[in-house]
Amino acid sequence: MNRSKIIGATALASVMAASAAQAEMSIGGLFAGSIDDTSADVASTFSTNSIYVTYSDSLDNGMGVSLTMSLNGTSGTTNLVTDVNIDTGMGTIGLGTGQDSAVDGMDGSPACFSLNACGSALNANYNDGDTASGNSIAYSNSMGGIDFKITRGMESATTNPVMSYAAGMSLMGATIKAGVSSIDYIAPATADIDPSFVTVGYSIAGLNLGYAVYDGDNGGEETQMGVGTTAMGMNVGVTFADADLATDVDYMRVSIGKGMGAASFGLDYTETDVAGTDTGDTDHWNFMYVVGF
Repeated sequence: MNRSKIIGATALASVMAASAAQAEMSIGGLFAGSIDDTSADVASTFSTNSIYVTYSDSLDNGMGVSLTMSLNGTSGTTNLVTDVNIDTGMGTIGLGTGQDSAVDGMDGSPACFSLNACGSALNANYNDGDTASGNSIAYSNSMGGIDFKITRGMESATTNPVMSYAAGMSLMGATIKAGVSSIDYIAPATADIDPSFVTVGYSIAGLNLGYAVYDGDNGGEETQMGVGTTAMGMNVGVTFADADLATDVDYMRVSIGKGMGAASFGLDYTETDVAGTDTGDTDHWNFMYVVGF
């Protein structure tokens, strides 16, 4: 072989080896589902099924970059989600369809202890800014003990770009988070709104206390309070919620959960009370399972 070719091949191999030594790749997946027992029927519902690949590496200038591609299936639909994050050393810049709005990434309720997604459960008027936009550009950082994130969602069929802001911090043992999304609807849709949230979580004497408020900025506000603990190796908790809507709605949820390595199982019992009527009142059981690898 030509000497120059040998030197070139050796140099290329050295570069590839150095890059491989810094790079990391992982493959994972998640399957989640539930069985619901309502007052009307018993149904098995498919929640989420996803397979994802994550790749991370360091750039020549010292910045870190990570790429996640996931194939998600929900209720019979499948979509490919991409997410790129660049650690600049002065904050992280995120791009892609996998970028949640700043509010959506922080508005989980500390008053909820269910395996189900926890957030605004009763206030359908509350919009976290994620469902109102498509691709997002994000910036996140930590300064002075405060974690914050800002996102700009691109235009969708019904909205102009959506700006979303959220921040969180620890204060005297409590975890406090707050955020707001500015949603500018395209005419002739409904008026522009600025939905917001505030959550507070605190742990003391083995108890986890939670409080959350979700304001839809359109005549709807939901308040949640809850307490949870660990008993006999299981996570247990109770949540109370009140939604001030055109028709007020209250609910109580009792949750039990158990983690077993790669799998977690949960059971919820929920009672819902609609003001002024008995026909809207419901009670049901919900069994959930999540398996990841």
